[in-house]
Amino acid sequence: MTFALKELSRLLAPEQTVVGAVVGIEGAVVRVATERGAVTARTLDAVAVGDRVQIKNGIATKAPVARQIFPV
Repeated sequence: MTFALKELSRLLAPEQTVVGAVVGIEGAVVRVATERGAVTARTLDAVAVGDRVQIKNGIATKAPVARQIFPV
């Protein structure tokens, strides 16, 4: 059995991480294109249009990217 407030919180703001690309910036608020559609989130990082970000708990941070150069 779960508490009603905790259940409501989980339904309103799921705790999953969503990955997408920044399509618009307005101050500290960014618009991110995800597989589920466009999402608006706050950011603390310096991001540019086209950057990959991950959104967790309503905050967008830069997503890790694959290395382009491999040491030999």
